[in-house]
Amino acid sequence: MPEQVKAASRGDTAGAEEAALREEIARQKEEILRLRDLLIAKDAELGAARGKLAELTDHSARFAVAARSMQTRVPGLLRRALAGLRRKG
Repeated sequence: MPEQVKAASRGDTAGAEEAALREEIARQKEEILRLRDLLIAKDAELGAARGKLAELTDHSARFAVAARSMQTRVPGLLRRALAGLRRKG
C-alpha cells in the first residue's frame, strides 16, 4: 500500500512538472512572438530612416552640384553670398 501512495505521488509530481513545463513553453512562445513583432517594427523604422537618409543625401548632392555650377560661372559668388548670410545671422 505505501508503494501505491509513492507511485501516485510521483505521478502527481510528474504531472505537475509537465504542466509547469507546458506553461513555461507557452510563456516563452508568447515572448518570442512579442520580440519578433518588436523586431519587425524596428526593422520598418530603420527602413524609413534609411529612405529619409537617401533622400537627404540626394538633395545634398544636387545642391553641391548647383553650387559648383554657380561657382564656376560666377567666381566668388558663393563667398559673397555666404558673407552676406553671416552678416544677417
